[in-house]
Amino acid sequence: MPSPLILGLNSTHPDSSAVLMNEKGIIAAIAEERINRKKHCAVFPALAIAEVLRIAGASASDITDLALARDPTANAGAKLAFIAKNPRVGLAMAKLRFGMHREAARSAEQMSDELGVSASMVKATTHHVEHHLAHVASAFFWSGFEKATAVTVDGAGDFCTVMIARCEGNKVEVLQRCHPPHSMGVYYSAISGFLGFLRYGEEYKVMGLSAYGEDRYAEQMKDLLSWDSKKGVQLNPEYFLYLQQPGEDAYERHEVMKEGEITMPPMWSKRFEEVFGKPRERGSEYTQRDRDLACSLQRRFEKVYVEMITDAIAKAGHKDLVMAGGCALNGVANGILVNSGVCDRFYCHPAAGDDGTASGAALHTLHCKLGLARTPAVNHAYWGTGWSDSDVARAVDATSNNGITIKRVAREQLISTAVESLTNGKIVGWFQGREEWGPRALGNRSILCHPGWPDMKAILNARIKNREPFRPFAPTVLTEKLSECFEGKHDVPFMNIVYKTRPAWREKLSATNHEDNTGRVQTVSRSQNELYHDLISAFSKKTGTPVLLNTSFNENEPIVHTPEQAIACFARTKMDCLGVGPFWLEKSAELASKAEQIYQSKA
Repeated sequence: MPSPLILGLNSTHPDSSAVLMNEKGIIAAIAEERINRKKHCAVFPALAIAEVLRIAGASASDITDLALARDPTANAGAKLAFIAKNPRVGLAMAKLRFGMHREAARSAEQMSDELGVSASMVKATTHHVEHHLAHVASAFFWSGFEKATAVTVDGAGDFCTVMIARCEGNKVEVLQRCHPPHSMGVYYSAISGFLGFLRYGEEYKVMGLSAYGEDRYAEQMKDLLSWDSKKGVQLNPEYFLYLQQPGEDAYERHEVMKEGEITMPPMWSKRFEEVFGKPRERGSEYTQRDRDLACSLQRRFEKVYVEMITDAIAKAGHKDLVMAGGCALNGVANGILVNSGVCDRFYCHPAAGDDGTASGAALHTLHCKLGLARTPAVNHAYWGTGWSDSDVARAVDATSNNGITIKRVAREQLISTAVESLTNGKIVGWFQGREEWGPRALGNRSILCHPGWPDMKAILNARIKNREPFRPFAPTVLTEKLSECFEGKHDVPFMNIVYKTRPAWREKLSATNHEDNTGRVQTVSRSQNELYHDLISAFSKKTGTPVLLNTSFNENEPIVHTPEQAIACFARTKMDCLGVGPFWLEKSAELASKAEQIYQSKA
């Protein structure tokens, strides 16, 4: 039997992506949006496929197994029951989903077309893996846990919204599924849309806004969402458009693919407006109602989330917990969970959203279908594209250096120069190593700042990020200093847990300390990212602060993918410095003065 080379795909579904694995584990992973520059795109991931093959030095003919994170036969009974009860809505949804499944089924054919190879060269066996099984596999098989309770939760995938499973060795035993219309993802997305966040994937903004409100609508929220041990998630259909009957084009109310990107139509009902008032118009000022509604939405989500997971652990019998699915990106809820004692150990996949199902489909195929031994635990997310020094040099040589100084430096000089700039309150772009897998910049495609510099949050927003002022910036802390700075003990390599900032550190971390005295923490050890750890250690030695402010290297776009994109973002924004590979770029005093004038005019 030849050694397997498995290509996992999330295709024609939001956050399309590709992952390549063999019996030793992951080789490469990347989301299509990083290459085609369209956020959350839902296309066939041709560019991502070509890139993971390039990284591996492989070709399409080398692929032995094609793992698709979609199974059209999954949950057939639940689908038919839904259609029978809600014929017009159900048939419209079925028509849309059938088209998507049919397109996904052509993946091998599309791959040969897109890569320009003969169809006869693509000899891979195709495996269909149910969406939530892929989520389970992505988290469990990377956790390193021999036994665990798995909980996956999102809007919906393959007509499932929650899956609870008992995982042991190479086996995944599904204990419970929840089905549409009952969905915690729909609950959160619908109310986010009501608050003006109608673009796909903007729920995390509402999580940030919630810190500015009071739980004024706690009683009303109890009527919208609950957990029942037997029935699972319970969503009140009076408040949501998921179940509208004749006259409503249901399929237009779900994720709509438009030129490869996703739009989200309104999902709240007239009844919702009767209780909570008129929806906020995008671009308008935030009222106290909006802040309070965000807070009550988040508080209810947290309560049901913890209740669901407590029940799941009781059913599965294992206190080590693994999670994935878009709702598992709710770091505030995760922080409450890990500090509650409900679980012992916690592992959330670095690409917990739908992009991560590509790795889950590959892992399920590797371990559950092919029966191969467990691959090693994965405790870092640097599985994307890396660029050689010569690649970076070519990008730097092509740069117009008017007003920008460029110098090539050794590793230690790169660190010391960056630390000096950070210590003096400068904004530093950091483009190093292989890019991160998942939605978070984790120190290789990051913008870095002094976390305690006066007004740094406002400066960063005005000069570079151009985003809502209520959104927090994340702290990266040395793993060994986590409990000294934050009220938490569990490592957070993938920035998916929010902890309270300890009182003694709130002023020192003023730029990352959110309105409710929390931070969406990333921990970093030297074994995970040697250069990044050494940079923070050097900054800590100079300032006494073992933390850096870390935000994604982008400006209202997908995180930068190439050194050319990094340099272009540096040049067009008011970033001060850029460490890109072995090169240090810095704007002249004249350009910095102009940047300050622009900032002051915005302020």
